[in-house]
Amino acid sequence: MTIASDRGQGRPTLVLMHFFGSSHREWQHVIDRLDPSFRVVTLDMPGFGDARDDSGYDSHLMARHARDSIERLVLENVILVGHSFSGRIAMMLAAERPDWLNALVLVAPAPVGPQPVSEEEQRFQLGFDFSEAQARAFIDGAIGVELDAALYNAAVTDAMNAHPQAWRAWPSTTYAEDMRDEIGVLAVPTWVLVGDRDPSLPPETQRTLVMPMLENASLEVFEGYGHLLPMEMPERLAERLNVIARKA
Repeated sequence: MTIASDRGQGRPTLVLMHFFGSSHREWQHVIDRLDPSFRVVTLDMPGFGDARDDSGYDSHLMARHARDSIERLVLENVILVGHSFSGRIAMMLAAERPDWLNALVLVAPAPVGPQPVSEEEQRFQLGFDFSEAQARAFIDGAIGVELDAALYNAAVTDAMNAHPQAWRAWPSTTYAEDMRDEIGVLAVPTWVLVGDRDPSLPPETQRTLVMPMLENASLEVFEGYGHLLPMEMPERLAERLNVIARKA
């Protein structure tokens, strides 16, 4: 992964990772509202954002990239924040029990076992042509409320600019990877945040596929929101992250 931004020098450190098809830019309006005493680092995953030309698209390689980035910065007291498929990456890193990890925040995370994907969604992702029209359809199909115009345009641009191999890795193979036996049940303090209108990884998926893998976790459901919480409700998400960071 590429270290896309690094702000502040305080503790704890929040490390923010993005959803499939996005980049660090999804977090901008959240970062602007975080306590300035925290250190905040964003990572771009291979094939996306500033890491578009980086290789390594399966879950294990992405986890290794993330770990290497965190350790290269010699971070401590980390709250690792994963969104959607990077939520899976966050859980994989937590399973290694690194000394630098304090807590997890999982925003609509993908499970560490196979992710339920409809045939229609898989066909769309496999046939994605990186046009503006399809990028808009991708974002429109994920949200529960209208986005800020600048955030919406950035999200569309990020989807259009994704590396084709990285994009197709997820619907081809990565979504079906199963690391449940490898990871086991995680004891790290964890907060799982999800919108009740999430079309991809809704609250019921979180209850049945994610929460059983977390020994010390709470599930929070936000009414009226979809899959892209960092862009749909940046103020509320920043508020929750500020509270969690002060506790962890």
